[in-house]
Amino acid sequence: MGFNEYGLNCKCSQVFDRRQNVVKKIGFLAFLLLPPAIVAQSTPAATGGEASISAGVEMSIFNPDWDCSGPSPFCSNDLIGPTAVFEFDLHRKYGFEGEARWLNFHGQGNFSEQNYLAGPHYRFVQFHRVSGWVKVDLGGGWIQTPYYPAAGSLKGSYFVYAPGGTLNYRLTHKLTIRGDYEYQIWPSFAGPPTYNSMTGTVNPNNSGLSPNGFSLGVMYRILGP
Repeated sequence: MGFNEYGLNCKCSQVFDRRQNVVKKIGFLAFLLLPPAIVAQSTPAATGGEASISAGVEMSIFNPDWDCSGPSPFCSNDLIGPTAVFEFDLHRKYGFEGEARWLNFHGQGNFSEQNYLAGPHYRFVQFHRVSGWVKVDLGGGWIQTPYYPAAGSLKGSYFVYAPGGTLNYRLTHKLTIRGDYEYQIWPSFAGPPTYNSMTGTVNPNNSGLSPNGFSLGVMYRILGP
């Protein structure tokens, strides 16, 4: 009887965790999708006729800051995955962007990270068809460390802020190639503690997490000049 109750409690807890994660992700997606709806409803007169909305896809490669020897974006344990991006600009030089990134591939033991981020961006340089932008995104990050739920592994969601920059090359009026670099900071992340057998002490791992990496893809202008 005790075993059945324990199993039932475990199943209920797992169902609750899954539902909680789904609710969090829906909330972040709603947060990402709200600004484009606002821009779409703005009138050309309010923005000087320069408002635009673009959407695109990228492939990303990131140093997850886990089992990598240094901060370089490239390491033997890089995570790889697709990214969905949108931009909604109130002016040709400034606006907002959002991204949903799923780094679910190349990770050892089902290791993965996902990000749902949005924030302002600003064009600081324009030369013919090439433009450079800086950005600061905020949102949430999800992580599942290798071989979860084995001992010493974890799964959770954390607040993330991410400065970065993009370099765009306009192929046509509608189509643009986009390259992106992003440095993420997960300030509240705390990994599993480690045990020092020499001293017999447990060392906490609460120094945060700093993934960083590159993305390359294409953007398509849906609305705007």
